[in-house]
Amino acid sequence: MKYQRRDEPLKPLVVRLPVDLKEQLDVASKHQGISQSRLAVDLISQGLNQCSLEAMLDEIKADRPAADANQVDLEDWLSRI
Repeated sequence: MKYQRRDEPLKPLVVRLPVDLKEQLDVASKHQGISQSRLAVDLISQGLNQCSLEAMLDEIKADRPAADANQVDLEDWLSRI
């Protein structure tokens, strides 16, 4: 896993957590001797690796309603204007 270096522009992710989950994160990070941020990144990464992100995106695309032929024609016409 590649971590962001100090000389790279920051890419923050702000997450609101329930109080009890925040406390668990604090205890676990102190136990492992790492920051809460690093522990959160590791946990997120492990979760993303357990399921295929590509499969999730394919499901999202499959759930979209089929494009109406009239709508496509209208969009083509509007794009030519």
